[in-house]
Amino acid sequence: MKFFFGYAVLAAILAVPLVSLAAEFRFGEQTSTTASERISDDLYVVGGSITSAGSVEGDLVAGGGSIVISGPVSADVAAGGGNVVVLSDVGDDVRVGGGSVVIQGRVGDDVIAGGGQITIGGLGIGGDVAAGGGTVRIDAPVAGDVRISGGSVYINAPIGGAVNIEADTLTLGSRAVIAGTLTYKANKELKKEDGAVVRGEVIFEERKPQAVSVAAIAAVFSLFIIGKFLALLVCALVIGLLFKRYSREAVAKAVERPLLELGRGLVVFAALPVLSVLMLVTLVGIPFGILGLIAFVAALLFAWIVAPIIVGSVVYQYFSKRDREVSWKTILAGVFLYSILGLVPLLGWLAQALLMLLSLGTTVAIKWEIVRQWR
Repeated sequence: MKFFFGYAVLAAILAVPLVSLAAEFRFGEQTSTTASERISDDLYVVGGSITSAGSVEGDLVAGGGSIVISGPVSADVAAGGGNVVVLSDVGDDVRVGGGSVVIQGRVGDDVIAGGGQITIGGLGIGGDVAAGGGTVRIDAPVAGDVRISGGSVYINAPIGGAVNIEADTLTLGSRAVIAGTLTYKANKELKKEDGAVVRGEVIFEERKPQAVSVAAIAAVFSLFIIGKFLALLVCALVIGLLFKRYSREAVAKAVERPLLELGRGLVVFAALPVLSVLMLVTLVGIPFGILGLIAFVAALLFAWIVAPIIVGSVVYQYFSKRDREVSWKTILAGVFLYSILGLVPLLGWLAQALLMLLSLGTTVAIKWEIVRQWR
C-alpha cells in the first residue's frame, strides 16, 4: 500500500524512454558534476544553475534556469531551462527546450529542440533534426532529414536527407549542401549564398499573411509552460515552507493510506460540484451552492499546489533511502517531476489526475480533523 504513490508517479515517467529506476538524483541551487566524476547510471539534475562536466553512461535529464553540459553522455539528453548549452558528445538523442538553446557536440542520433534562439553546431548529427523557434541556425552536418518551423532559419551545413521548412525567411549559407528534396513555405523565396547547393527538387509555397505567426504561437506556448511551472513552484514553496507541519502531515497520509485518500478525493471531486448545483436550484440554498462551488475551485487549486510537495518528498525518500522531508530541494524536484508528467500524453495526464485526487483526499482529511478538534 505504501508504494502505491511511488508506482503512480513512476508509471507515467517510465512511459518516456529516457527514464529508468537505476538513476542518481542531484538537487541544489547550484548543482554540478566535476570532470573527474563517472556516473554509471542515469543522472537527474534539478537546480537554478546546472553544470555537468562528468561522464554519464546512461541518460542525463536536467531542469533549471541555466544548464551547461560539457561532459560526454552515452545515451540520451533531455533538458529544459532558461538557457541550455550542450558542448559535449551525446551517444543517442538530444531533446531540449529553453529560451536559448546551443548544441555544439556530436550527437549520435536525433535532435529535437524548441526555444527562442536555437543554434546547432559541432561535428554533426547522426539522425534527424526537428526544431521550432524564433531563430534557428544549423551549422553542423546532419545525416538525416531536417524539419524546422520558425521565424528566421539559416542552414549552413551538409544535409543528407530531405529538408522541410516553414518560416518567415530561409537562408542557405555557402556551406549548405542539401542532398534530398527541399520543401519550404515562407513569406518569400529563399536566399542562397554563393556555394549553396540543392541536389534534389525545390518546392516553394508562399505563406499567406497570418494574424499570428507560428513563431509567435510557439513563443506564447513556451511562456505559458514556463509561467505555469514558475507559478506552481512559488506557490508550492510558500505552502511547503511556511506550513511545514501541514505539508509533512499531507505527505504522511498520502503514503500511509493512499487508496483511502484517493477514494476520498474522488468522492469530493464527484459529489461537491453536484451538490452545489442542486443547492442553486432552490432559492434558500443559493448562498450555500455558491459557497460550495467556490470551495470546490479552491480545493482543486490547493490540491494542485500540494501534489508536487508530496511527489518531491516521496521521490526523495525513495531514491535517497532517507527519512521523508519537506524542503526547498524536494519541492523543486516535485514541481519538476509533476510538470514533466503533464508533457506525457495519456499516461502522464492520468498520473497527474491520480496525484491531484490523492492530494485532494489528504487535504480534505486534514481539514476534517481540524473541524473535529474544534467541536
